[in-house]
Amino acid sequence: MNDILLDSVFPYITMGAIVIVILFFSFYLYYVEEPIFRKYRNYLGFCFLYLVMKEMVLVPKYTQNPLSLYLLSECFIWGSFVYYVRFIYSTVDFKDKKPFFEHIVKISQIILILGFILYVITQVFFKEYKDLFSFIYIFISLYMLLVAVIFIVFLYKSRTFLYYKYLYLGSVFLLIFNIIASFFDDPSKNFFGFTNLSIICIGWFLELIMFLIALGIKVKNEWEEKHRIMRENLEHEKKILLQEIDSQKLAYQSRQSERLRISIDIHDGISNAITGLKFYISDKRLQTKENSEKILLQDIEQELNSIYIQVRDYIQKLYGGQDEEKYDILLFLSSLQKQYNNSNLNFITDIEEVEINRNLNIYQQNELYFILNECIGNSIKHARCNTIKVSIYFENHICYFKIKDNGKGFDFAEKLNSDSGLGLSNILQRIKKLEGNITFENSGGTLISGNFPYPEF
Repeated sequence: MNDILLDSVFPYITMGAIVIVILFFSFYLYYVEEPIFRKYRNYLGFCFLYLVMKEMVLVPKYTQNPLSLYLLSECFIWGSFVYYVRFIYSTVDFKDKKPFFEHIVKISQIILILGFILYVITQVFFKEYKDLFSFIYIFISLYMLLVAVIFIVFLYKSRTFLYYKYLYLGSVFLLIFNIIASFFDDPSKNFFGFTNLSIICIGWFLELIMFLIALGIKVKNEWEEKHRIMRENLEHEKKILLQEIDSQKLAYQSRQSERLRISIDIHDGISNAITGLKFYISDKRLQTKENSEKILLQDIEQELNSIYIQVRDYIQKLYGGQDEEKYDILLFLSSLQKQYNNSNLNFITDIEEVEINRNLNIYQQNELYFILNECIGNSIKHARCNTIKVSIYFENHICYFKIKDNGKGFDFAEKLNSDSGLGLSNILQRIKKLEGNITFENSGGTLISGNFPYPEF
């Protein structure tokens, strides 16, 4: 009783599954042009029409009357085979073997078309040869099974993607159950309680399951490949950014070294010469007896003293790196946000933009720029974080800044004493120049907090 019930219900289960997949691919193809899915949907469409003819038009379902409708139903199932062959062929890149497989597919389609024509002839004109055609149908199915096996062997040798294995396993199920069904084409015969149509439906259903598994694996592989490319792009962007940061640091250090060299040369050369000349003129002024000469030498001495002060101030500016070149903090942070806008790194800023230019002079902005540059570079390079937040705000003539990431953190003392602690030393030197303070904390990542005073203008 259960076998009879299952035999009656299974075609409807298969029909429902086919309808769901057809609707899904119809919706999908409306937005994305995918020829492979279009071929598969067409194949399922013929399967569905065959089931409709058998279950809803031809009553009882194994009747051959009227003959025209019966032949139409058979046209649908043979048409499904033709479309399935086209679908299978379009799923693989055969490379240098393409002519061989193209030849196999053409032969398969010709055999299916001729087989259907022969079937119609035996049904209409030579009914006494129907049993003979049943044997011919078995050979046709065996040939199709052989084609599927050839496909599978080729894929195995070429180590093609895993999802193809399930795709062609579905083909094997489809063909095997069609061969089995050909032995039970009489309603009085059954295979473990299943009659001809249910056996065909089992093959279709298993093929559909294998196809969906293959599709799931394909989507998973493509998703992982997409993420791999995104990670590679992110690493490439990080590398470029770090190169830019290092380049700026090297340029700044080179400029500072050159300034230091020039300031030393001026100090050792011009400054000492002016000092020596001052003492010489002062000595001459004390030795001279002429009042007019004394006044002249005193004026020269005062002028030399003024020149000496100007040279000394210039040397101090060179030595301290004070110049009018400005490093734009806002532009730097904005470019970082744009650069990582579509990546896995979430870059957040919370900055009082107007106050930066209003409250900080060029020297303070430049020092803060390089502190932020070093801290952000360390987070990108070492922290393995996916979020960096930079905050800058002003209160009671003090500039506060914070750099927070959700990475792995680090031991400040250990890092400072190691060979790679030069960056931290530079940060400490810069904050000292600004007469400020800075702290390093590890709590769910790294938090760097600093502040320094600025004058009221």
